[in-house]
Amino acid sequence: MGYSDFANIFSEKTTYKPVEKFAQEHGINLAELKVTTTAVLKESGKLPAIKHINAFFGLSRPLPLFSTKNYVEQIEAELAMSDD
Repeated sequence: MGYSDFANIFSEKTTYKPVEKFAQEHGINLAELKVTTTAVLKESGKLPAIKHINAFFGLSRPLPLFSTKNYVEQIEAELAMSDD
């Protein structure tokens, strides 16, 4: 496998399920997840909020980072809009 093969792997678009879809599949209360994640984001920042999401689900493997990052950034954007 050469460099160009390796580069092609990353050039392909990969779509990840949103956290909301994972919550629906695992019977997670989305309203509670959003409230608690927002609190962690305000108190501790983005990385602890991402870790909180994975802990909230309690799965043996974490959710895809892209999914959790997008969810936290969505909450962050909502907070920024409400501050304006």
